[in-house]
Amino acid sequence: MAAYSGTKTSTNTSDKKAGGDYSLREGMQDIRKDAAMVKDDLGTLKSDATQMAAHTTQEAIEAVRQGAQSASEMARSVSESAKDLHGSFCDKVSQRPTASILLAVGAGVVVGRILARR
Repeated sequence: MAAYSGTKTSTNTSDKKAGGDYSLREGMQDIRKDAAMVKDDLGTLKSDATQMAAHTTQEAIEAVRQGAQSASEMARSVSESAKDLHGSFCDKVSQRPTASILLAVGAGVVVGRILARR
């Protein structure tokens, strides 16, 4: 068994173990250093995860905002088209009121017959 010399002969852990000049105190210091590095890495990981979550949340909010804006624009477009069609329909009915009434009555008869068969 090797005796403790009181001085470090190497900074490489595998050399220390192989050489036998590795004391319990040095081993504990290495473990403390490793634990501190792990703690630092976990802190960095936590920070990175928090930043990534915040960034992802902002992207999701922006996507929802753009979707709402697109839906609003589409609703306005449909509304304008419906108003134009209504105006056109009213013009046709006012130009030919008798034909419009006969067409409406005929459509009612056809729909009535279809529903009566069921």
